[in-house]
Amino acid sequence: MHYLRFIFGIIFIVILTFILYIKNQPSQYRVSRSIYTSIPAPTLYNYLNDFENWPEWNPWILEDPEMKLSFNRDNFNQPGYLWEGKDGSGSMKTLATKAPFKIEQQMTFESFPSSNVRWNIKKNSDSLEWIMEGGMIFPMKIFTLQMGSMDAMIGPYYKKGLRAIDSILTIKLNEHRFEYKDTVILPKQFYLSRSFNSDTTALDSLIKIGSQELYEFAESKNLNITGALFTITPQSEFKTSTWSIGIPIEGYFKTDHPAIKCRYSKERMALKGIHLGSLKNIKKSWEIMTEKINLMNPKLQYYPMTIYKVDKKSNPDPLAWETELLLPYR
Repeated sequence: MHYLRFIFGIIFIVILTFILYIKNQPSQYRVSRSIYTSIPAPTLYNYLNDFENWPEWNPWILEDPEMKLSFNRDNFNQPGYLWEGKDGSGSMKTLATKAPFKIEQQMTFESFPSSNVRWNIKKNSDSLEWIMEGGMIFPMKIFTLQMGSMDAMIGPYYKKGLRAIDSILTIKLNEHRFEYKDTVILPKQFYLSRSFNSDTTALDSLIKIGSQELYEFAESKNLNITGALFTITPQSEFKTSTWSIGIPIEGYFKTDHPAIKCRYSKERMALKGIHLGSLKNIKKSWEIMTEKINLMNPKLQYYPMTIYKVDKKSNPDPLAWETELLLPYR
């Protein structure tokens, strides 16, 4: 009998010591991982703020292909989703955002306390940081102690997810996306025009300068702008050529500016295509357009016209850019 009491006493002391040890573990946890990335902050923000993109990169979802996901599309300001998987069910929702640098979310898993999730997006550096913080109840302390720690359990998944985000968005930004629309009729229109004589290397900087001049002039004269900014470049094999930048306006206006003119274009036929995304590979889209018009008639005269329907001015995310390519011909 004394022997059994001694054994039970030892077991009691061991259990009590273990309970006290678990109880004295930290009541809060913080898991943080970051990765260097060249992806623009607006692209990262838009991608991460849309939960329907998460199955592409989220390591837990990728590990459980049978996971059931349902997305909340009713609340635009606080989107969310629910999941049911092999390891349990939970929910994630966005609480607050500060575009394009911060997203604050809340994750709830099973009956455990909710965790705060935060994304820090390239505000003061070129890094994307993923953070999770929360409180630890007693069952969680036991579970995480068995796994080593919350950081050891969650950290590798965070690193894997960050790398996947960078890889997927790099591919999307470099992907060539083009839609050929065939022949269209361009309506007659008046437009403000600013011409330059330069080589193609100066194109981007002069478009920025010229567009600012045109918009400021239109605003100063209270002119109604009726369309998107565009450029017209001639067919030329020379390194330097004269090209123009323009913005459509409602009607004729006699300008008093030495470099800005009001011009008129007649109704005309044109081949049309739409280049989607970054402009770094727009040359491929123009090659397709040129091939199309040469197949139609290699003797046609045309002036390539680029219309920046959605550009950096209207949306800083390159994935959202939409550029209309036109080949007016006669």
